Amino acid sequence: MTTTAKNIGIINGSLRGAAGNSGAVAKQAVQLLNGLQQQATVLTLTDPLPTIREVYELLAGCDGFLVISGVYWNNWSSPLQRFIEVTTAFENTPAFFGKPVACTVTMDSVGGIEVAARLQAVFGGLGCWSPPCSTVVLSRTGQEAIDASAGSADDPNNDVWRMDDLQIVLQNLATAAAIPRHNWVAWPHTELQIPDGPWPGEGPLDLGTPKFLF
Repeated sequence: MTTTAKNIGIINGSLRGAAGNSGAVAKQAVQLLNGLQQQATVLTLTDPLPTIREVYELLAGCDGFLVISGVYWNNWSSPLQRFIEVTTAFENTPAFFGKPVACTVTMDSVGGIEVAARLQAVFGGLGCWSPPCSTVVLSRTGQEAIDASAGSADDPNNDVWRMDDLQIVLQNLATAAAIPRHNWVAWPHTELQIPDGPWPGEGPLDLGTPKFLF
């Protein structure tokens, strides 16, 4: 793995902010990245966010991303959905283009793998790419099964994702973040303008995309 420190952006999409399951993952990720001699920038989406351009500059200063969310009716959180809607204006810009992305999803019982796969696809559309072993889904039922079989000589839950797997995800993410991005090529696309002004946390959202129904 590279010894040059990279700045990994941790996007915490939890409805409970730093106090939820995603907040616990984000905290652990910061500690693991520090142990890997990498930098971490945490963006907690329930916190008041700066202006749109300041968020753009924050993302542009990151070399890769860890996106974290719980599962809410088989989807990611509303703060993360709003973030994706606003940052659509950053598609294939230096905010995202050519940068690796990993996902960690927490869930009560089901739906996490589907949410993680769709998140990878969405961020792929924004210009990111996924390195190997870049997804961890942590379920309540899985953690209970791990606890129940702790100390067993023949643990049937060895292949259940657990928090320890985050180390592998982050090591691969940091390795991928060290890969030069200047050789990537984007297909032709309508380039949206990055709007100025405060972050639109609520209310109508108009980022200047063409209207075709009148």
